[in-house]
Amino acid sequence: MGIKMAGAVCVLISCSAMGFLQSAQIRARYRELLELKKILYQLEGYIRFGSCTLEEAFESVAGRCEAPYDGFFSCLAEEMGEKSGVTLAELWQKAMEDKLSSSRLAGEERELLERMGRDLGRLDRETQLKTLALSGGQLEEARQRLLQELPGKMKLYNCLGILAGVFLTILLV
Repeated sequence: MGIKMAGAVCVLISCSAMGFLQSAQIRARYRELLELKKILYQLEGYIRFGSCTLEEAFESVAGRCEAPYDGFFSCLAEEMGEKSGVTLAELWQKAMEDKLSSSRLAGEERELLERMGRDLGRLDRETQLKTLALSGGQLEEARQRLLQELPGKMKLYNCLGILAGVFLTILLV
């Protein structure tokens, strides 16, 4: 009987921990969206007021942002510095695959980032700034939606984890 109780407690604790882990993941996704928005503002500032090229702006931003974006932008700056003749869109896509695989961004946010990479290196400085502004606006909309969903989803994941643990415990005992 003691082994059954210990097993039941382990199942309950592990299921509850999985629910709380999912809750923490969605919170971390929100923090990543905030970080990405901050990065877009910094890029816009470097291009608009610092008259930096994209390569210089990426290099500057890489030193000021958190993981995984620091590696992403430093990789972009290095690849652009090599002048290999590859377009920014291709470099951006490759860097996303290599450096942002650990990112918690959902499909919509990832697509927004990919689209920004396709559009960013095409034209002049003003178009780059407009692309950054448009992407920033879309990112803000996604962040606001997530902010509205955040309390409900966190509570749902926490409760589901606990209830799954209780259900499995009852089922096994």
